[in-house]
Amino acid sequence: MDPISRIIEAIRRIKEINRGGLAVTPNHDHAAEIAGELFELYGSIVEFAKLSGLTISAVDPSQHQSVEGACDSVLRQLAQLELTFAMRRGSTSARSNYETNLVELSKEQVREIETHISEAREKIRDSDAFEEKHKRRLLRRLEKLQAEIHKKISDLDVMLAGVTEVTAVAGQSAKNLNPVVDLFNKIFQIADSGNEEQLKLPAPPKQIEDKREIAEE
Repeated sequence: MDPISRIIEAIRRIKEINRGGLAVTPNHDHAAEIAGELFELYGSIVEFAKLSGLTISAVDPSQHQSVEGACDSVLRQLAQLELTFAMRRGSTSARSNYETNLVELSKEQVREIETHISEAREKIRDSDAFEEKHKRRLLRRLEKLQAEIHKKISDLDVMLAGVTEVTAVAGQSAKNLNPVVDLFNKIFQIADSGNEEQLKLPAPPKQIEDKREIAEE
């Protein structure tokens, strides 16, 4: 668990012992009852904040004349910082999710993908099954794929977008497009092979029957 998540968990526990929230204590007896665990949790929050790059001015209980005053000072500070911690966790989560989709390709993988891209480009250009607008879409997608694999760190979402698009186009077009779909799948699978949390490929296309053949029969 990352530092910010630990902070959020500590605040959740503080709310539990403080009657469900971060409001100031209702009286001296309640403050005395929660003070031990409250300051222990607060100490961990201060340290985890440092680990996450957030510097907060720690409350010093000795500067307060009563346990109740010290507890209330901590609770007020946490109430103000809770949104900051939540925003930081959201930012960390978004960055982590993005980085999960990044992969560094080896020279061998790049060469193998380029071979598939060249083959896919030829099949698309030579195919009578694709409409011209679909050919243009898929050829542009191949250009994006080729540009992506030559980056130091490649984005798997770009690879997956290619698979998704060719699957959609194949579902709209006539049959016998499996070779092209397979090539896009191979490109993605090569790129995804080094990713710890492998992304899920879209379902194979449900291709429309060729009505002309049915009429002829």
